[in-house]
Amino acid sequence: MRLIKVLVVALGLWLPSAVVAQNIVVELFTSQGCSSCPPADDILRDFSSQDGVIVLGWHVDYWDYLGWKDEFSRSENTDRQKGYRDRWNLRTLYTPQAVINGQAQIVGSNQLKISMYVDQYQAEKPKLEIVVSASGNTADITVSALASRLPASDIFLVRIIPEATTNIRRGENAGKTISYVNVVQEMTWVGKWNGRSDVMVTTPIDSGSKYVVLVQAKDFGPVLGAEYLN
Repeated sequence: MRLIKVLVVALGLWLPSAVVAQNIVVELFTSQGCSSCPPADDILRDFSSQDGVIVLGWHVDYWDYLGWKDEFSRSENTDRQKGYRDRWNLRTLYTPQAVINGQAQIVGSNQLKISMYVDQYQAEKPKLEIVVSASGNTADITVSALASRLPASDIFLVRIIPEATTNIRRGENAGKTISYVNVVQEMTWVGKWNGRSDVMVTTPIDSGSKYVVLVQAKDFGPVLGAEYLN
């Protein structure tokens, strides 16, 4: 269940949905061609039902040569994983890899350690507030600081498939039926934030799609806040 705080103002008027950005983001780099990934995909589904946690499934493309092309794989997803690899000076890319709040990375099937990091980051005070409102094919996103000395950040709009199921016919997972949550279809940069002043960006959206607003420090730094849109 998603935790949404709705602000009510005088005269019974409703503001756009405003959320103190305490959501923790768990990213999973996965592939249908990776035999070690299905348990991590299951774990991601478990975390998706946890209050205050937003999950994102990034399907990479470098296992597609093993006899089965992942229908959700994108080179852009692999590029994002490479960004984390370079930031942490990792020797290689691997799946399943979980990244928690852009601050820690761990094997994606290690549920206990992911939970440890989620608890650790949820205990911290919120760093910013995200206000989102959508009308038709347009969305307004406002970001405000709740702490001082926050780093310059980018604002992204991540389009997701909330639920999907695939019957895998070939490759290392042949014969398995795997269910996924919050599969990333596309990530779009929509604006920048200096970490201090309020900023509002307006962006086009597909009114029939689901999105996650992601505020992340530049150069694959910490995720400062995230919220669902639509």
